[in-house]
Amino acid sequence: MGDRESGSKHAAVGWKAAVVCARIAPWLTGLLVLLWAGYSWLHRSPYAASWDEVDFVLALERFDLLAMQPHFPGYPYFVMGAMALRRLAGSPSDAYILLNILLTGLSAVPIWLLARRRLTRPWAMLAVLLTITSPYTWLQAERPMSEAAGIAVLWWFLWSWQRAMERRSWPRLTAVLFLFGVLIGVRLSYAAFGLGLVWLLGVAIADWRGEKRRLWPRLAAFAALACGFQLLWLAGLALSEGGAAGFIRLGAAFIAGHFGQWGGGVTSAGGDVSFAARVLRFAGDNVLWTGMFARSTALLAAAAALLFAAVLSAGAAPRPPRGSASAGARPAARAAAWMRRPGLAGALAALAGAYGAWALLAQNIDKPRHITPLIGVMWLLLALLCAAAPPARPAAPTSPAPPGEAAAAQRPAPEPADPGAGAHARGERMRCALRFAGALAAAGVIALQAAQGGGLVAKQADELPAVYQLDQGLRQMAAEKPDRRMVVYDWEETRVLQYLHTPVTNRRIETYAYFLADVQADPGATILLTDHVLRGFEEQAGPLADHVEPIAVYRSNSLFEPVYDRITLYRWRNSPSD
Repeated sequence: MGDRESGSKHAAVGWKAAVVCARIAPWLTGLLVLLWAGYSWLHRSPYAASWDEVDFVLALERFDLLAMQPHFPGYPYFVMGAMALRRLAGSPSDAYILLNILLTGLSAVPIWLLARRRLTRPWAMLAVLLTITSPYTWLQAERPMSEAAGIAVLWWFLWSWQRAMERRSWPRLTAVLFLFGVLIGVRLSYAAFGLGLVWLLGVAIADWRGEKRRLWPRLAAFAALACGFQLLWLAGLALSEGGAAGFIRLGAAFIAGHFGQWGGGVTSAGGDVSFAARVLRFAGDNVLWTGMFARSTALLAAAAALLFAAVLSAGAAPRPPRGSASAGARPAARAAAWMRRPGLAGALAALAGAYGAWALLAQNIDKPRHITPLIGVMWLLLALLCAAAPPARPAAPTSPAPPGEAAAAQRPAPEPADPGAGAHARGERMRCALRFAGALAAAGVIALQAAQGGGLVAKQADELPAVYQLDQGLRQMAAEKPDRRMVVYDWEETRVLQYLHTPVTNRRIETYAYFLADVQADPGATILLTDHVLRGFEEQAGPLADHVEPIAVYRSNSLFEPVYDRITLYRWRNSPSD
């Protein structure tokens, strides 16, 4: 009797604590997101250290696709947002970073709303913080690039898409098509998530047919809305290039270069990596080691603990009885029903899988930033797995009995024999314990991510990128030998050096024969070249180690600059050294 009363008191206390936690969870989430945003702004990176970053920065000075300010397709909504914040932020780079921080902070709203479809408020808070504090996506928000802004809009699109899948009304269909238009106008490479629109249209057609409504007018309205929201930004870009014909030619040239030469996809020229090695690097290094864990062993261990808790919790979730309608339905019928009303976890996994295939096949695996949309989705899926078993609310306390009935109320009422009651109670206690363990693991991951991500963000703001070090080295060499003309041959570094107005002539040459002719035409110049150019020449002409001598090496963190984290500067031996 005493044990039962003690258990009831503990359950009541636990329930009250859960209620308090649920009430403060939204406010605490908002406060923590504000703290994240403030810290991010104070530790923003002041550098534009890559070709693409310089493209975006120069676009705020003069928007010109032909001059690659920015490069195709123009990212008009991203650039317009930065233009609106330019005066408030100060520099062009800071304008983009401020936009990234604001949009990322606001993305906590759709993440919360998505999580609340399956999770309690405390778990929704954990899901938001798991996503926002992810170190690698945090780093992207601190740079003048469109990944972070695109991911923020993506969360709004996914939330709107889920709502439209639940009730396919025209206001909800219009909202999801509008948000997809905004998403593509911010980050075109996220078009693979358009699979959700195809899915949505398919189930909408099934609805219209089942309701015996006219199909073609509704299809025409859907197509008109989808195309119209894309034309909002496409038409403006076409006008900026003098018309649709010029814009199409520019787009065709960009697509040919992306998929045929420098894009880094499986069809790009010069790719000598096998498909199996590409898959292993994409999944093992880009997605997991770099993207999810930011190359932190401690974060890897904490995430493994969270995954273990998620698997156990999902395994302990109640299953429908064998005699139920859902259990007895045929696989085809269950699949059709799921396609019409997909579960949140399965739907997110399907859309993320579509994008993952696109990133694997068509994006540059040398740049892990292309996998960043997958990171937040994976953290949300882990949270959904951890809380797969819904918590059972304890029985409400009975009202006080009248004085004359107090003695009778204290006598235990006879209970029918239930052989499975003990097993059910033990199963519920196990599920509660697993959810609590999962919450502790999630809190540990969030703490580690905040510490790791905060440290990396501060380091990225303070550490001079390798290409900036190259600029300083060339300036020093030019100052020490003002009477000597120097020419440096480089690859993507040339865009940054021109942006920094490095006082040394720099040329971007891809052909070794043309390089030799250029050197012979300028015999009095000191010829310098970077290791990226040298490797390209050696692929054409064989080893060239006897013709060069290294004079400087510049290094930065490969997590910030995955391709140009190490730059070696060489002097061509046939050029004057004094």
